[in-house]
Amino acid sequence: MTFRPSAVFGRPRQAPLDRVSAGPAAAGFTLVELLVVVGLIIVLLGGVGLALSGRGGEGAALANAQSLVSSMVGATRAQAALHQTTARLIVYAQQPPGANVDSSKYLRALQVLRLETLANGTTVWVAAGDPVTLPEPICVVPPAPVPTNHLRSGVTWNNNVATGPVSVLTTLTGFSYRGQSAATVNQFFGVQGQSGRIHYLEFASDGTVTSNTSTNPTKIAVTTAVLTSNALPAFDNANGVRGLFVRKSGAISLVNDSTGF
Repeated sequence: MTFRPSAVFGRPRQAPLDRVSAGPAAAGFTLVELLVVVGLIIVLLGGVGLALSGRGGEGAALANAQSLVSSMVGATRAQAALHQTTARLIVYAQQPPGANVDSSKYLRALQVLRLETLANGTTVWVAAGDPVTLPEPICVVPPAPVPTNHLRSGVTWNNNVATGPVSVLTTLTGFSYRGQSAATVNQFFGVQGQSGRIHYLEFASDGTVTSNTSTNPTKIAVTTAVLTSNALPAFDNANGVRGLFVRKSGAISLVNDSTGF
């Protein structure tokens, strides 16, 4: 006689589907978990910026920079909504040459910030992650008019705010922020005790754009440039421009051609 375990012990019984508990994994994300995810995304963006700098071709670098800026705009809007506060994406705009100016960051380093209220009622800007640098040789195009000393010889730029490949950002001088809420000294792009000039995009707690008071989308353009140590970048291709539109609602649309602005 052949011994069959199933004949003696029977097959294991399967619990009815309506009795199977979904367990904790079925629960939705908590606010803390969402904040952690957003924080990790911002930290990873720093590594992505460094990694992209080594990829060949100006066209690839331009497309990568466009994607990076778009991701940072989304991260800034998420900071505003999740923390129910004002948030900014700032661009290093302290012009070289000069004392306490880093030419490698000019129009290339970006930082996500949020406004926090301290226990004593004071409001301060606090960094959400580390600064991110665009891949070489890409720069953010400043607001119109693009200074002629930012253009390579023979290059002209369409400075029409409505149709030209220029950024529509707000400019502020003497700006600084804290690396974290508990810090006692302000900084400027990682340098303690410094302040400087920035271009910025700002979101309200409901995720809408507040830095641009017009009904037109906020434009952020990026382009290729000749980069030289301790000197201004020289934009070398008025047709080699990409970027994005950020609508009043916070929605993002990519622009893949200089004539699309």
